[in-house]
Amino acid sequence: MEQWRKMKIKKYSKGMMQRIGLAQALINDPQLLILDEPTDGVDPLGRKDIRDILLHLKQQGKTIFLNSHLLSEVEQICDRVAILNKGKLVRLGTVRELTENEHQYTIGIASVVPDALRMQWEATRAPVTLQDAVILANVPDAASLNALIDQLRAAGVLIESVSKKRSSLEDMFLQVLKKEAA
Repeated sequence: MEQWRKMKIKKYSKGMMQRIGLAQALINDPQLLILDEPTDGVDPLGRKDIRDILLHLKQQGKTIFLNSHLLSEVEQICDRVAILNKGKLVRLGTVRELTENEHQYTIGIASVVPDALRMQWEATRAPVTLQDAVILANVPDAASLNALIDQLRAAGVLIESVSKKRSSLEDMFLQVLKKEAA
């Protein structure tokens, strides 16, 4: 900052002003930070620097209230998220709770699903979709998921992974707003 010490703050770029604002907020080492769009107008490297600072503060046990429309950043920084629509709280929870799709799973496979098994799924209208090396399954419970895995194993399909399907926080937010509008 030495080279800009005589320049008036109002002449700084938006990104530089954001950095100065964060520095001002941190100068007294507060236990609680309330930040409104701290990375607005900041370049990608600056965003990463700010995100790293916030994650470091979080590791130190600081409480950070972060208001942001950049939901990918919220997803990376925050433990808990509150979604507001027109000032009304419509969702609250951890990022994982808000982004996991309750009955949807992805099953990564390393071999081909036999045609006979695919035809069986079509005939029974099983809630299963095959996309490249991933099976998307919409099952009501763990027993149904295990039955599907048993079917795959019996057919000689090599399973690499099984996980609950997650949406991005942005996708979840858009779904919530759609439901609120309806």
